[in-house]
Amino acid sequence: MDYRETAEQATPVSYQLDWGSVRGLCWGDPNDIRVVATHGWLDNSHSFLPIARYWSPEKGGFLALDWPGHGHSDHRPVGNYYHFIDYAYDLWQLIQQQDWQNLTLLGHSMGGFVSNVVAALSPERIQQLLLVEAFGLLVSDGTNAQEQLKQGFLSRKKLQTPRWRSYADFDSAVEARAAQADFSANLVRLIVERGCEHGEDGRWHWRADARVKTTSAYRLPSSAVDDLFEKLIMPVTVVRGSRGYDQLDSAFKRWQDKVSGLSCKTLEGGHHVHMEQPEKIAELLKSYV
Repeated sequence: MDYRETAEQATPVSYQLDWGSVRGLCWGDPNDIRVVATHGWLDNSHSFLPIARYWSPEKGGFLALDWPGHGHSDHRPVGNYYHFIDYAYDLWQLIQQQDWQNLTLLGHSMGGFVSNVVAALSPERIQQLLLVEAFGLLVSDGTNAQEQLKQGFLSRKKLQTPRWRSYADFDSAVEARAAQADFSANLVRLIVERGCEHGEDGRWHWRADARVKTTSAYRLPSSAVDDLFEKLIMPVTVVRGSRGYDQLDSAFKRWQDKVSGLSCKTLEGGHHVHMEQPEKIAELLKSYV
């Protein structure tokens, strides 16, 4: 399916945070944001193109962001890294800065985990949570704290001069990304279109900051997540792919009783089920907005 027209209908947006700019695409009125969509690790805002195809502009703005270090957003300054909590601060800061109210947060994978936290911090601003292949958080229970810190610090040192492999042509970049994906090459191509750039050397290079690959130096304990999830007073819908992440099973067992308005829906597909079943995700959004 050709999504060029959908991409062309979007308004490019940019927001200045205290360290740099985050960018994205908005369908509908960028001055009336109703949905903030955040993508997974090493993806970008183009992962929401299939859903945006079904968005009704009269409902307001559907904003798909590029996380810092991804897509067209700025890389963090030298000496900074990409800890999970910093992503949460970026989204929280943006919502406060723009004074957005009555939002629906639509988050896929990492974006969903971040949305969990931000909604718990600002429940008065978030009216709905729609999480795709995400629930709970990765926690520190049972881990060796010394080893976690050591590996996190070593990975930062290793990536002080980060490099990605480059490609002679665009299709080679798509093939490389598709080799790591559980969804079709046509959908992979959408992500690569925004995630790659043609360099002066004639080769294709990833836009993403390689420092996003650093290992987390620390994680919250599950007791902290208990406290956060008790603040999720809005309806929370989790969409799972039938061939998605099995790790979500343990998250549901651990935290489902903490979220009073929780519901779960399983759709045919893998971890990127929102790209494979966009019309059904769009239907869920329509019931929210």
